[in-house]
Amino acid sequence: MGTLGFKCRCGELAGELRPVEPRDYTHVVCHCADCRSHYTHLGLADPEKVGIVQTSQDRVHITKGGENLRVFRLSPKGALRWYATCCDTPLFYTPAASPRMTHVGVMTDAVTESVKPVEVRGYVPAGDGKVTHEGVARMGRAMLGRMAAANLSGRWRDSPFFEDGAPAVPPQVLTREERAAALMGVRA
Repeated sequence: MGTLGFKCRCGELAGELRPVEPRDYTHVVCHCADCRSHYTHLGLADPEKVGIVQTSQDRVHITKGGENLRVFRLSPKGALRWYATCCDTPLFYTPAASPRMTHVGVMTDAVTESVKPVEVRGYVPAGDGKVTHEGVARMGRAMLGRMAAANLSGRWRDSPFFEDGAPAVPPQVLTREERAAALMGVRA
């Protein structure tokens, strides 16, 4: 089985996605404001689109610098957006509802190897304030299949993001002002 390495910009936090073959993940590009504000909240430029490798949390193995992993939410019920405090690198997002929702998105700019071509595009600007999506049904089927397999096998317990049913690190919930500032950094 293969591996995909990942690391923060300064290299203090690193790890691998394993075992992982192309069938074990979906390569997504998202243009939504929430994904992009993961970057702007951390003081980075708006990436205009965010590359994401979607897989299951049991495949994420942090091998170095786990003490630098922190998390925030854009709102009290929003997704968990994980980053490295050593250099403010966006790394992952996970659903917040339950550790059994084993879905994880790994930012492709943190992945150290080449990944397969983009399969899904979300929130692509289409003009007149409208957006389009490509491949979303395929993404949903793959995500549900991975979650079902992880739940049936018990692998859902093997997550670096959750302990005893709660996030491994208490999430910071952005204030209204912090969220507005992060969204202001996202170009329309």
